[in-house]
Amino acid sequence: MNQNLEQIFELETAEKYNEAYSEYQKLISENNADFETWKYYFFFLWSMLEDVNGQFKKDVDLRTELESELKNGLNKYSELAEFNFIAGYTISIFPYEFGDYEELEIKGKEMLKKAFELEQSNPIYKMVYLGSKNLNDREQSLYKKACDESKIILKTKYSGKGLLNEYYNQVFNRE
Repeated sequence: MNQNLEQIFELETAEKYNEAYSEYQKLISENNADFETWKYYFFFLWSMLEDVNGQFKKDVDLRTELESELKNGLNKYSELAEFNFIAGYTISIFPYEFGDYEELEIKGKEMLKKAFELEQSNPIYKMVYLGSKNLNDREQSLYKKACDESKIILKTKYSGKGLLNEYYNQVFNRE
């Protein structure tokens, strides 16, 4: 893991969002945002719009920046399962943050499906994709199994600090 990202996660966990934003900006300008940096920055922007209740004070048009980063991601990372999952999930939850509500709501669900299709062995992708549909009995059983299997990944891959890891553990730790 990038040392600079670890420092940003510490700032996020301490709710020092303005400082975290500044550090993301430095990191992006230095390395032209690899996917790892992009995903955490994208999620940070989305979180600033949705979850922090005015604690972010920078004079930044977050919605415009979020839309710009989505376009960036679509151009660079559209064949990565994790990109489709993160972008698809955030779009499907709050499509109005990204532009045309109805069109993007559909796009978000398509991206969740694509993430699942690209990496069917990932129980988090399976759980969220199945959770976005009306399920028959067989699919309901697959959903419950994916929920159980997701707990292991959450404990290993997403156990660290930072907004994305904290969010994943709060929202995707399902019964």
